[in-house]
Order: sequence, then C-alpha cells, then structure tokens
Amino acid sequence: MTRSAAVDVLADVVGWSGASKWKPDWQVTERLLGLRLPEDYKTLLSTFPVGKYAGTVLVNAPTVTGKEGDLLALFGEVMRDLNDGEKYPYATFPKLPGLIPWAGFTHPMGGTLFWLADQGDPNEWPVVAWGADGNWEEYDIGAVAFLIALVRGKLPSKLLKPKPGKPAYVSYED
Repeated sequence: MTRSAAVDVLADVVGWSGASKWKPDWQVTERLLGLRLPEDYKTLLSTFPVGKYAGTVLVNAPTVTGKEGDLLALFGEVMRDLNDGEKYPYATFPKLPGLIPWAGFTHPMGGTLFWLADQGDPNEWPVVAWGADGNWEEYDIGAVAFLIALVRGKLPSKLLKPKPGKPAYVSYED
C-alpha cells in the first residue's frame, strides 16, 4: 500500500519515520464487514504501528480478537452499548448509514471514534465522536485529517483535547 499525502503530513507532524512491522489483512477485515474501509485509515495502519496520538486517541488495528481481522470484535463492548435499546442520534452498523468504530480516546472524558458509514465512497465518511458523558460530535473529515488536527491542537472539540505534556505519537509495537 502506498503512502498518502495525509499520512505523510501526519508522519511529519508527529516525527514518525519508521514502519509498522504488523500489516493488517484488509481483505479479511473488509470481507467480514462487507464494506470497503477508508483508504487513509488503511494507509495509516499500514504505516504507523498501533499507538496513541496526543496522549488521548488510541488507534488499534483489527486483530485476532474475536475473528481474524474483525474490526467490530475489537470494539465489541461499544457496539453492545450502542445496541442496548436506548435512542441514539445515529444508527449502528450493519444499518447504513451507521456507526463503525475505529479508535478510542481517554482524555478528558473518554469515548469512541466512529465513521458514519454509508454505501457511498468510504473516503467521504465523516468521523463521529461519542463521549463517555453521552455527548456526540461530528467532523466532516477522515481519520487521518482528524488525527492531524488533534495533534496540532486545532480540533474544534469539547470532547477531545491533546493531553498536556504527552508526545504527539507513541508506538505500542514491541
């Protein structure tokens, strides 16, 4: 997978020049979902190891948790919470448009980051944040642009802020 301009910008912003040793099997992940995932996300996790951005956002790749390459199993508890019968402002996958989780965050309130997926171009899916306090925010940008704005301290959010004194990126590989 070739690097994208957005991933190159993120690498420059966080000072990353390495490579991920573990490459996700996107064919398996997308087959299990029945949808293509955004290219920026796939390029991100093919370039950066699993890690934390701005001391708050943990981006995990699809793993052997649940099923091989199953992104939804990685966020199983979150998906169960969203399907508990309460009313939420968004439907959850497999309904479309519906939420598909791709990262979690811990500061200041904690919560989950999703795409609002539909049957259109996955590269156009907006990012949605669900805070532990029950608040929601929607951003008309993709995952990598979201991370760039976060680490630069330019994300217009009440739910997510860079954690003071923490590095822009920390790899969890090895």
